[in-house]
Amino acid sequence: MRALLIAMVVSLVPSVASALDVEPWDRVLRAHARNEGFDYAGLARDEAGRRDLATFLESVATMREDEPLSSWLNAYDAIVVSEIVERWPLESVMRVPGFFDRERHRVAGRERTLDDVEHRVIRARFRDARVHAALVCGARSCPALHPRAFRESDLDATLDRLTRAWMVSDRGLRVEGGTVRASAILTWYRADFERDGGGSVLGWLRRYAPERVRGISDGTAVGELGYDWSVNQARALR
Repeated sequence: MRALLIAMVVSLVPSVASALDVEPWDRVLRAHARNEGFDYAGLARDEAGRRDLATFLESVATMREDEPLSSWLNAYDAIVVSEIVERWPLESVMRVPGFFDRERHRVAGRERTLDDVEHRVIRARFRDARVHAALVCGARSCPALHPRAFRESDLDATLDRLTRAWMVSDRGLRVEGGTVRASAILTWYRADFERDGGGSVLGWLRRYAPERVRGISDGTAVGELGYDWSVNQARALR
């Protein structure tokens, strides 16, 4: 009976479908996201790709405030890519004063910084630590940029897959003997991971990287990996 009541309540909650056309952004990603990085140099030379990116960002500027999580993730990643390409060649986003907290972009009818989009909308509104596997800040130590636009229809499965892939990579987690070190992102946003990990970061790791932390005792502290802020330009294909 309780399960039936929960199902009835959930069915009464309206789901917001995305009105944002992600096809232009999807084309950009399919063409230039590869080798766990992004080919900014290639996009800088790709006139059609830059038009697609501009078209998508025009849609982001006027999208609805109540767009679902997938739209906000796409918006964040597209803005980062656009800002790097506009300044290409660029060694690091940290060379751009205020890249995250002062540079403003039109998103859903308002001028917002990247920090506004991440912290005041994505983290505050959707409360899911897996978003950190999808928000790519343009640095080598960020999670790999997903090579397709996010779509609400399969977002839950996509976030799970990206999170697990991040945690099996050396940029996400390293376990050596009894020492556990994770991406600095898990330190910066510790509260998110503790919330979703039953009160501890290690609890979250047990959920998304169980094989890697098997045998690690509950009291083990999770250390922090160094963070490489150099631009995540895709390495050349061999």
